[in-house]
Amino acid sequence: MNGRKIAVLAAGLSALGALTVGASTANAGAYMDRTRLVTLSQVKAADPGTKWITQVDNGTLPKAYCGPASTEGKAVAQRLARGYTDEMMSYGTQYLSRYQNDAAAKAAYKSILATLQTCKYSKPAPTHARRITENRHIVAGDATTILRWWDYALPSDPGSENGAFPYAVTVKGNAVSVLAFSGDGVGMKAANFDKIAKAAAAKLP
Repeated sequence: MNGRKIAVLAAGLSALGALTVGASTANAGAYMDRTRLVTLSQVKAADPGTKWITQVDNGTLPKAYCGPASTEGKAVAQRLARGYTDEMMSYGTQYLSRYQNDAAAKAAYKSILATLQTCKYSKPAPTHARRITENRHIVAGDATTILRWWDYALPSDPGSENGAFPYAVTVKGNAVSVLAFSGDGVGMKAANFDKIAKAAAAKLP
């Protein structure tokens, strides 16, 4: 199924949009260090039912289900990212981007949500279909939207695996956080994912 890769690539930028973990460009506002990113311990505490075992701070992260435009807006002043995986069927990435000002961050937030609504970057296999199963707001940061795509097998392929791709997009001041996760079946419980989203928002400057 498109978007379900969990292995971390060796190094370098993929032409298809994988992000080098340490990439950043600082030229506006306060520089953000890596303490602003959610830790593996926080992910494990929020989602104890999954055996999250690896935090990815080096190399290149897997591509987000809805592509690079679902992880940041335009004219990024600084970007940070961190990955998390159980080394099996679950993985996630936090993409943190900083912009020249609050207005640019709000524009990025809206652009990311527009990309997520259509998610043209990925398409289900011929024996699968997909739909949005969550599209809601929670109280975190200046604004946070939770959106989840579910890729499921059609009756013609009953033995095939389903997959869920939840996103949490938060804007606070001139920073935007995007959590892009993946799991088999229906994916992480909504309440657990909300906990991670709130933890991410609490770390924003």
